[in-house]
Amino acid sequence: MRRYLLIVPFLIACGGSETPPADSAAAAAPAALTDADVAGNWAGNLMMEGSDSVMATWTDSCGAGTCRLVVSTAPTDTLVNTYTIAGDSAIYSGVPHKDAMAGGAMVTDAGVARVTGNQISGNGIVRLADKPDSVVMRYRFTGTKQP
Repeated sequence: MRRYLLIVPFLIACGGSETPPADSAAAAAPAALTDADVAGNWAGNLMMEGSDSVMATWTDSCGAGTCRLVVSTAPTDTLVNTYTIAGDSAIYSGVPHKDAMAGGAMVTDAGVARVTGNQISGNGIVRLADKPDSVVMRYRFTGTKQP
């Protein structure tokens, strides 16, 4: 029994209370996006997924959950997209429209955009309007907020 009593001071000395490290994932979480971050005029490039070749240029005027997009392949058309802010991203979807890059087919598009300062980037898909499970094209985009 005496042998075990000699171990008690050792256990007390070595068993100090350690404070667990702060949750590093929470500290690294990006700030939530606001409508003020998305609102404004943007301009940028559209590329096919997996390519660095620019397929089209675009301008976009956004605010209050709606964007009006003009793509260089259809300069006379203004495409209306709606967006919803979810955490650090804006999730968007577009109304059906004829797309020159899809051979004039009626399509819709949807995707996710992320804003960092005055830069925007994201990924999207184009689907046939009458077949929402179809995927005509996958793309990515980058852009800059205009003054």
